[in-house]
Amino acid sequence: MFDTVIMGGLIVDGTGNIPYRSDIGIKDGMIAEIGLGLSNESAEILDATSKMITPGFIDVHSHCDLVPFMSGPIRESRINQGVTTEIVGQCGLGSAPHLERMEDWRSYLSPILGPGPLTWNWPDFSTFLNELRQADKPNNIAVLIGHGAVRAQVLGLNNIQPSAKEITAMSRIVEEAMSNGALGISYGLAYLPGIFAPKQELLALSSVVAAYNGIMMIHIRSHSRQVREGMAEALAVAKESGVKLQISHMRSYANRDYGITAEELIDMVEEARNHGVDVTFDEHPYRAGSTLLSQVLPPWAKEGGSTEIIRRLKDPQLRAKLKDELSNSGPSYPGWDNFVGMVGWSNIMISSVTKHQNKWAEGQTLTQLVSKNCSEHVESASEIIDLLTELLISEDCRCSMVIQNLFAEEDIIALIKHPLCQIGSDGIPTGKPHPRLYGTYPKFLGEYVRDKKILTWAEGIKRITGDPARRLNLANRGYVRKGDIADLVILDSNKIAAPEDYNNPSKVPLGIDYTLVNGQIVVAKGKVHKTNAGQLYSPSLPRS
Repeated sequence: MFDTVIMGGLIVDGTGNIPYRSDIGIKDGMIAEIGLGLSNESAEILDATSKMITPGFIDVHSHCDLVPFMSGPIRESRINQGVTTEIVGQCGLGSAPHLERMEDWRSYLSPILGPGPLTWNWPDFSTFLNELRQADKPNNIAVLIGHGAVRAQVLGLNNIQPSAKEITAMSRIVEEAMSNGALGISYGLAYLPGIFAPKQELLALSSVVAAYNGIMMIHIRSHSRQVREGMAEALAVAKESGVKLQISHMRSYANRDYGITAEELIDMVEEARNHGVDVTFDEHPYRAGSTLLSQVLPPWAKEGGSTEIIRRLKDPQLRAKLKDELSNSGPSYPGWDNFVGMVGWSNIMISSVTKHQNKWAEGQTLTQLVSKNCSEHVESASEIIDLLTELLISEDCRCSMVIQNLFAEEDIIALIKHPLCQIGSDGIPTGKPHPRLYGTYPKFLGEYVRDKKILTWAEGIKRITGDPARRLNLANRGYVRKGDIADLVILDSNKIAAPEDYNNPSKVPLGIDYTLVNGQIVVAKGKVHKTNAGQLYSPSLPRS
């Protein structure tokens, strides 16, 4: 007897092959049988007539590291859209290892990761994994070690070039993580403290990961005026270290004074593959981006973390310098993506704050904030920068933002079409988040697969299931196959969609009828049944 039988669905199995109609029998969390006319003498019958059955979606780029330690609707954001497995620890912004003296690092992370548990007691990566393993997880999680946490432990958040001894110390931290279950390493070379890391540091750490057949996922040093150099650096590190490379959210900007086309990025990737670099990339299907609010500041203003940022913002001379640089196109600092120059103040929206007295700012653009604070409509850069700096000071820099009209639709389409592309939400579970946290996969399938027909259904499902499972060595996941784990989604291909609403981002997407995690029904007919069916995925990566 099966525990659950899914009857009469069109199976899109994650391989890219032609869909077919069949039943699925589930027993002890596994796909026990696939075939027509399976016995329905089971504890649970799910009618999938006129629906698609797919593997559970794999989010290859998520910042939901600490969601298992949180409560409330944020825990439902992934399973409601069919995400059964996600890869966390991205952009170098990892929460572990974390020592008591690294409070500035925790403060810097909070606008991206959220608060997490009251105490961060993770002196090594294995301690963090053990605590995560014991936590109630809505879905399955695999973890990268974030380079930022490694560098912060050894060198802090300042512009310091490492000695050979310090690189060895960082390598040992990465070795400990890889030997205890990290999937690979992530870099955030546009963020603290990765912005200061030289190539030899990246090479040394990536070589450790390569020895375990792990993966390097990288937020390159710039997606803007130095995007070519940032891409070249990432590709060179992968080639010289031998590590597998995934370029995170590989895209430049719609404002071509600051960015380049998708085709040029793709050309760089294809050329590297022709020279032996094992590289893929991922995308989210939105024209808006999201990150730390402090990223609007030039690099000199951010060194040292929040304590030093606030000191500079309070200095009249340095604030005057900031006003000069943010009031025009700005200097071309290495590694600085000048969001104000690209999209203007009216496209930068506050998405999260931590203090109750500042909650009124969430969901407002910076020009709207200034207008609400003044008796008349004011949009001068000086007024806006004063308000921005006062908000950062009040919040200890614990704010995030959404940057609207940042990316070009033609670039999204060109990148999604490419067979090396996977889909990652880049979901940030804080404040009033970018709606990608709640709706990436229904938006991708409803808009780009069904409506715009950029990909077939078989290929679209493959991009978010089988492709990432194979790339990341996620055993027994990503496909609808007998003997595999029953991470499954039942969806209505005619209805699947996600509202892109930046003031109401937590709306539940449409068209996901059921989500199963490890054989357990966690979403049924659009209602969440449980948020504790997930497991920690710890790969067994033999050292070569």
